[in-house]
Amino acid sequence: MSKEKKLHLSILIIIGGILLYCWSIILFTEIEATWRHYLAIILFIPLLILFKRDFKKDVLFTCVYLILGTCNLLTLTPSVTSNSYGVRIGSVEVWTPTFQLYSFLLLILFFLVNFNTLVNYYLDYQDAKKVRNKL
Repeated sequence: MSKEKKLHLSILIIIGGILLYCWSIILFTEIEATWRHYLAIILFIPLLILFKRDFKKDVLFTCVYLILGTCNLLTLTPSVTSNSYGVRIGSVEVWTPTFQLYSFLLLILFFLVNFNTLVNYYLDYQDAKKVRNKL
């Protein structure tokens, strides 16, 4: 297994561990699962399958998965928590959209771990685009 795959697998293990913790809390306490919890577990299964079959698609899908988590469309924690920050200048208020901090931190970790892989994919895409334009 290459270094890229090992690094990406560490991200998947962290996400899987958080999901296991989340669902153990949901199953053994009074916290009820929401549609965001179900979506998180349903979309995690293809991540595992793609890791084995197509690594490139798995990296991209993991990025989309974490962006969905950051934007409150799925949740990795037992309780759905979201943050929003605002600035007030005079009578004008500007607020950020609500986001989940844990998913955002995982997204940052994902970009740090997979930076070289994502840059290589982008460069390959640019080369393929140049070849298509020459034809």
